[in-house]
Formats: sequence, structure tokens, C-alpha cells
Amino acid sequence: MPPPRRWNIDPAGAPGRYPVLDALRAVAIMLVLLRHWSVAAHAAFGAPAGGPLAMLCANGWLGVDLFFVLSGFLIVNHFVGAGAGAMRIDRHAILEFYRRRAFRTLPLYWAVIALCWIAGGYGAGPVFSVGTFSTYLLFLQDYLGSDLLVTLWSLAVEEKFYLIAPALAALLMLAGRRVGGATLIALMAWVFWSMLAATRAVAPGDYPQFFWTVRAPFHHAVFAILAGALVALLHGAPAGQGAARPAWRFYCCAAALLCLHSSSDWLARGDWRLTCWAIAASSGLFALLVGSGLAVNRDRPAFGAARSLRRIAKLSYALYLVHFSLLGPAITASHALLPQRMLAQPALASAAFLILYLSMSWLCAWLLHVAVERPFLRLRDRRRAAALAPA
Repeated sequence: MPPPRRWNIDPAGAPGRYPVLDALRAVAIMLVLLRHWSVAAHAAFGAPAGGPLAMLCANGWLGVDLFFVLSGFLIVNHFVGAGAGAMRIDRHAILEFYRRRAFRTLPLYWAVIALCWIAGGYGAGPVFSVGTFSTYLLFLQDYLGSDLLVTLWSLAVEEKFYLIAPALAALLMLAGRRVGGATLIALMAWVFWSMLAATRAVAPGDYPQFFWTVRAPFHHAVFAILAGALVALLHGAPAGQGAARPAWRFYCCAAALLCLHSSSDWLARGDWRLTCWAIAASSGLFALLVGSGLAVNRDRPAFGAARSLRRIAKLSYALYLVHFSLLGPAITASHALLPQRMLAQPALASAAFLILYLSMSWLCAWLLHVAVERPFLRLRDRRRAAALAPA
């Protein structure tokens, strides 16, 4: 009789094939959380908005572009990577790709949307309507807006890329690394030109219009995903003479990103052309960071495999989906729990709010991971194992 399965509450799991990608995924979600915390803390407690650290937190919205670069790499690498085999893009590979993506993204996505609609029935948010249901069913919230959670716009961007990923990967494989890489660079240049052109219709300082006109739509947000696809295309290519010290390149890219994100609050400037340049520069540096990190993993397989980072990475999807809706409750709890003398000091109140906000986000994300995400991922793996058993 097999021993009973232990109920594991630690989401870390074993290191993946590329531990550095888990580390970067953890960095990406922390950047996003710090961005929303900094905006809420400034509004609720009057936290100071100046200084490099405050600017780094304010620019955490660029962490979404790191998510996009990682997604672009992983999705395209699934088809064209060194381990994918020669011309692996057939009907079976495409169906398996969509099956895995559906089990990975849809259950948690719909669970969070359902929870938002349930809360809306009690006056805590928008209520269910056929129009909003259609928007989220068809993943059009990057164009039509997201009245439940604004952060769901990026899910619509990724789902659209899933639709074109097999065809794009097939074209890249047929074209080869050199022509395919040049094609991706040309596509990125066109997307960037379109972003700059779209800023002409946006008034300086009008962030909502910039967000829904330039930032969120798929045909602009795909810039970072294409950068990740370029990394996947070049990954596994023969190393040149300059590839002797990938760790040095990795840390140089990290330092450049740190300087870029802590030098100015790009959104607060209201110069949308300059903001587009910041998005493009960040996406390019993120792509270089991912490529350098993968090269480091070839020589040092444990690089980026810290258990704490794996825990955050494993919960990153759930954290991304739930964290924004917890800002209001965390502010309310901070006002109720913190003494008045602490509330009178913006720095202390903001720090306490951060601890409470991260704790609430982590707890809710872990509960969703255990109740929804992990069961469906295990079901996916069992179905895959059953399908392979006869073979």
C-alpha cells in the first residue's frame, strides 16, 4: 500500500531547467507590487515620492515588461529551443501547447474574476454583466478596459500572443536564426514606431489616455514579448568570442536597469515619447538580462535557484492576479491597527502598510495556489502522463 501523500504547504518546489528565470520572475512580481504600494502609500499616508529608492518603486510597472520578455522566451523556446527538436511544430505539438497553457492560466484567471463579481454583489466592486463577461471571455480588456482589475490587461496581451506563437515560431524556424532575428528586430522597430506615433494624440500628463492608447493594447505591448522571442531564437546558438564571461554581462545589465529605473519617475514626467523610450530600453535590457542569465545557468546550474526566490516565482501568477484588489483592505487595516503616532509619520506608516499589504497578498495568493492553481496543474500532468503511457 503506497504511503499517504503529505500535504506540502511550501510552494517552492524543485529548481526548474533554468533557475535564473524563476529568480527573474520573482523580481518582476516584486517590482509590480512595489509600484502599486508606492502609489497607494503616497495617496494614503503622504509618503515622500523623491529619491532613487522611491523612483525604483514608482517604476515597478516596468516589471510587467520583464514578465512579457520571460513569456516570449518560454513560449517560443518551447518550439524552437535547443531541446525542442527539429521542426517540432506539428498538430500534436500545437495542441499540447494550448492544453498546457489552458491548464496554467485559465482556472486561476476565472476564479479571480468570479471572486470579484461575488464581491461586487455585496457592493465591493462592479457587478456581473454580459458585456464585461464577453470582454473577459474574449480577452479584449487590453482594448476595451478592465473594470474589475486593471491588472488583467496583461493577461489579454499574453493570450493573444498564444494565438500567433505557433505560426510565428514556424516562420522563425523556416527563416533560420539570422533572417528570423532580423525579422523580429524589424517587427520590434515597427511596434516602437507605432507607439511613438500614438503618443501624438495623448495630452502631456494624461496617464489614463496614455495607458489605454499606448501602453495596454496588444499591438504595442507585444514589443517586450518579441524581445523575449528573439532571446529564444538566439538561445543555443554557438557562443562567440565575447561569451566567455556571461556573469559579468548579467550583472552589467542588472546595473543598467537599476540606474534606468531609479533615475526618474517616467510616468510622473508626463512626457509620453520619453516613456516609450524607457519601455523600449527596459525591454531590451530585460532581454539581455534573460539571455545572459541563461548563459550563466549553462556554467552554473544553481545560479538563481534560491528557495526564497522559487517560492515567490511559484506564486507570482496568483500574486499578480490578487494583489491590486488588496490595496484598499490593507489601507483600511493599517488605519485600524496602527497607533496614531505612527500614522502621523509617513515613512513609518508606509513601511507598516507595506508589511501588511505583502502579508495579505501572500496569504491570498497561497490560498488560491493551493485551492485552484496547483490542483489544475496536477490534473494537467496526470492527463499528460496518461496520454503518454500507451506509447
